[in-house]
Amino acid sequence: MFDTHFFAFAGVAALLVLSPGATMVVVADAAIEAGRRAALWTVAGIGTANGTMALAAAFGLAAVIQRVPGVLRVMSIVGAAYLAWLGLRALVRATRGLRASATSEPGGAHAGLNGAARPHHGGTSPVARFGRGLLTNYANPSVVLFYAVVVSQFITPHEAFLPRYLLLGATHVAMSVVWQGVVGLSVGALAERMARPGVRRGMDLAMGAALLAFAVKIAVS
Repeated sequence: MFDTHFFAFAGVAALLVLSPGATMVVVADAAIEAGRRAALWTVAGIGTANGTMALAAAFGLAAVIQRVPGVLRVMSIVGAAYLAWLGLRALVRATRGLRASATSEPGGAHAGLNGAARPHHGGTSPVARFGRGLLTNYANPSVVLFYAVVVSQFITPHEAFLPRYLLLGATHVAMSVVWQGVVGLSVGALAERMARPGVRRGMDLAMGAALLAFAVKIAVS
């Protein structure tokens, strides 16, 4: 079961998981906006989406995509629009932070210790964060194609397809959950420690720009 094909897949999956992508940016954005717990809820949604897509692919998702190729185009449009919306939200947060910084007085109600802005801990509910993670991956054609096409390439004809596919799919899901969890916790901790207004605005601007860039990439792919 844990043969050369498995380790080859694990290597490819690790490279894909570690490479910067839309899901990683969405997790980081959640951590910056609302803290580590929000990031972990987002990771849980992404992991659930990965797991259900792996199951769907194991039971014939690839055949559906081949028969209805327009499905991927629709997903591209939805995914691009959703990431663009998240990116614009991040840019709006940065703009609001700039206005708040300009209108607040030093040491006033809007300033924290040494003039630092208070970290974002509000925002949407855990259910909404979980749903954001789900939608991010459900509307990402590259993730769908990975499970529908790529995973099966590491299964040889003489192997039982379903058990093997489930093993490979679970391996990728576990890798992504662990890595994205590390990213969410790390970025959340960094955002809490570096809560000065200028730093937080810069982080929001960077997340907004990255999300918009991924939206364009998905839309034109």
